[in-house]
Amino acid sequence: MIELAGHPIDGPTLDLWRAPTENDRGQGDRNKQATLWQAVGLDRILHRTDSIQLTDDGLMITGRSAPATQPFGFETRFTWRLIDDRLRLTVEADPVGPWQETPYGQHAVTPPRVGLRLGLPGGYRDVAWFGPGPGESYRDSRAATRVGRHAASIDAVQTPYPVPQENGNHVDARWVRLTGDGLPELRFDGDPHFDFPVRRWTSAALAAADHPYQLVDSGRVWLNLDHGQQGLGSASCGPPLPERYRLPVTRYAYAITITVG
Repeated sequence: MIELAGHPIDGPTLDLWRAPTENDRGQGDRNKQATLWQAVGLDRILHRTDSIQLTDDGLMITGRSAPATQPFGFETRFTWRLIDDRLRLTVEADPVGPWQETPYGQHAVTPPRVGLRLGLPGGYRDVAWFGPGPGESYRDSRAATRVGRHAASIDAVQTPYPVPQENGNHVDARWVRLTGDGLPELRFDGDPHFDFPVRRWTSAALAAADHPYQLVDSGRVWLNLDHGQQGLGSASCGPPLPERYRLPVTRYAYAITITVG
């Protein structure tokens, strides 16, 4: 665990999984993505730190994030630099191993998300951002949003589906800011953009809940700053998610600048 402005922070860690949607659970053998994610262990990622190196202008941490029982995953490089009193984190993730060669038939494995997960103090209450809003948006579901500055409470940006599932994502955010009584303002700027959801429970808790009342405040605020997340599709009653809305198994690189107010 690290500290930011004197407050404990969980992560950042590479995140490759999301709480399945009803469409991820799908119907028919071709559509059940959630079953495949669980079979290969994307919901049980282990993280390893291989090296921590001081550089001329910062700190570089290399490691590996992979399912516990599989020979594939991502090698990661997190590079931290302090620039004009702001922290800049460059994230690089390179796929390793036979992602396309699984023992589960002809289904290719692709991660539902690639990005960072942070656990922040639970006192953060409000979120503001510049990007599509005010409602949730995904790669294939954003027509009802408009690009601009939006603000709401963290609780209000949850979409209360009758069956708990992934929700509340916002694509192509330029920046996001969190505030709370007695806590420093945190602002995250993307280079270029990022997807984000923010909530008071983990993805694992969201996936385990059968009804909304089972979602209990964890005492932390969980923020994802993702390179991207796959689309929603319509597999619960229609065809599989088109390839253009999936995340390819490829190299990912982006940067986040953190300002503490």
